[in-house]
Amino acid sequence: MALPFLYKTSVKKKKESLDSTLELLYKKEQDNILEPEEMDENFFYKHITTHFHSLFCESSIICVPHSKSIRGLVLTKDIIEAHCFQPSPYFCGQFIATKQKQKIIALDFPVITTILGFKEQRTVHVMAEETVYLKNKKIRVFCIDRLLEGEAPKYYHKSAITIPPVRNAKTDLEFLNMFPENMEALYELQSAVQEFIDSYVYIKGYNKNTVERIQHMYMKTYRTILQKNKLLQDSCRTPSEHDQFLELVENVVMSFLHKKIWVQTLQPLLQSQDSYLDSVCFAYSHVVLSQYSLRYPLSEMHVSCFQNAIHEFQKIDTQAATPLEKLAVLKSTLDLISAAVHDYVTHFGHSTSGKIMIY
Repeated sequence: MALPFLYKTSVKKKKESLDSTLELLYKKEQDNILEPEEMDENFFYKHITTHFHSLFCESSIICVPHSKSIRGLVLTKDIIEAHCFQPSPYFCGQFIATKQKQKIIALDFPVITTILGFKEQRTVHVMAEETVYLKNKKIRVFCIDRLLEGEAPKYYHKSAITIPPVRNAKTDLEFLNMFPENMEALYELQSAVQEFIDSYVYIKGYNKNTVERIQHMYMKTYRTILQKNKLLQDSCRTPSEHDQFLELVENVVMSFLHKKIWVQTLQPLLQSQDSYLDSVCFAYSHVVLSQYSLRYPLSEMHVSCFQNAIHEFQKIDTQAATPLEKLAVLKSTLDLISAAVHDYVTHFGHSTSGKIMIY
């Protein structure tokens, strides 16, 4: 009598599991359905009117992706600019991006098609239209079902947002400015930075005190933001995520201080040491690898093999301002050197395969 009982229990569990799976699939499908939303509640619209107000005022057409279609996406300046347009002076029904003039779209209501300047041709649907009047100017705002360019993260958790993994002062600041909850912390940071700039004087032997002041600034901003921003709080669930966000805040602070600390103070003081290092680099640039006792075939590598690494390392002065940005350039340079060596050795192995090498 035990067997039928066990058999029935097994079937019941299987049915319950199937019902649970179907329920999850239905819920997922419902989550993906784009319901009409109030424009004032749209995340993209609020962001552009708050942080890119002048661009909003200059444009005649604003394409606003539905909030659900951009969940987890960091709204950068390039993404915002790719959705703001003015009428084309050449063709009726076409519009040119207000800032990125190479981008052109065509409007055939309720369809918008990307024509030129975008990474791929894309057709989006207009879900709703509203008109905004600024004095005598009329701005048409279209709520569209997806981005004209770019993609939101495929895997997005409601309780978290993706923290940008690559350090760049400009995009890091844009990321922090996305959240209204951060405004108070950023205002306090601005005051602290100004106070530092007004009072900072380089005194040899007191570098530790300067470092501590800077650390106090970005640590306070980091803690304040996480205390008041639940979304970012939930995004920092592991030590590595906390470190990544702390680095982002530090990078923003160091970008604010770059001109005062480096350009105006340390660069003139360290000019003689920089000149010495330049002379050493110039001297070593004429030494071939065979003189470094490197094993064959590495000793035969020419400087041309490292052009990508050389160009990358040059960014340390031209594009990287903060310590973290310079460190990232250094790491990518080392990766390119390793890749160049690997490619050379691999190519050398293929070209000598089947031959007898005598040493």
